[in-house]
Amino acid sequence: MEALARRAQMSGALLLREAKTQSGRSRIGYLWALIEPLSHVAVMCVVYWAINRRAPVGPSVVLFFITGVLPFFLFHKVALQVGGAVRGSQKVLRMPFVSPLDMIVARAVLAGLTWVVVISILVVLLLAMEVMEPPVSPETAVLAALLTFALGLGVGLVNATAMSLWSSWVHIYGVLTRPLYIFSGIFFSVDRIPSNLQYWLSWNPVLHAVQWFRTGFRSDYSTPVLDRTYLISWVLASLLLGLSMLRAARPRLAYT
Repeated sequence: MEALARRAQMSGALLLREAKTQSGRSRIGYLWALIEPLSHVAVMCVVYWAINRRAPVGPSVVLFFITGVLPFFLFHKVALQVGGAVRGSQKVLRMPFVSPLDMIVARAVLAGLTWVVVISILVVLLLAMEVMEPPVSPETAVLAALLTFALGLGVGLVNATAMSLWSSWVHIYGVLTRPLYIFSGIFFSVDRIPSNLQYWLSWNPVLHAVQWFRTGFRSDYSTPVLDRTYLISWVLASLLLGLSMLRAARPRLAYT
């Protein structure tokens, strides 16, 4: 019992440390997590309004964009924050009883809580402004968000080891994932592009996360491109690979 209490106390201390570190990086701190996705949605809405174009699917441009931006940023931010957990905590890792996995769990919990708050605030705000309708299936949207978080965690676990052992991986990962913003169906309807392009885009697991999240907000939104099993397979594979890499490289991580 004493060991468990000590572990819980240490986990709480790590979580508080990460919270202070994250909020202390800029003057606006966690407010940026709310501003960033909202600014992306606002810019695209202004563009569509300026060219007098309707939403790709459904009557609401705001609803379409917000249900694309939120799951994408959830995946992207979790993968980056978890990925930097080990590399940015070398001094802490030299302390007794602190392992790389402890730092990763603290980052993951903090990122998850942050995005629960961000998504909740944005949805409530847009509902209050009457620019979007309530989700028709909240449980579907929540499940999709949880799997998106798990995908970000799995990729983050892989990044945590890779970024610690190979400094160039930070830049390589950025180059590899930057196109995801364009190819994840955030700003266009996948069903309205040629079938050969649909096939290649369907290899992107984030695309399926976005499509799944959207089905929770509209009863008439369905897409043959969505493959739930494919996304779940990616989640399980990335978590397994990330944990395996972390275990194999653990003796080296505290000394990189």
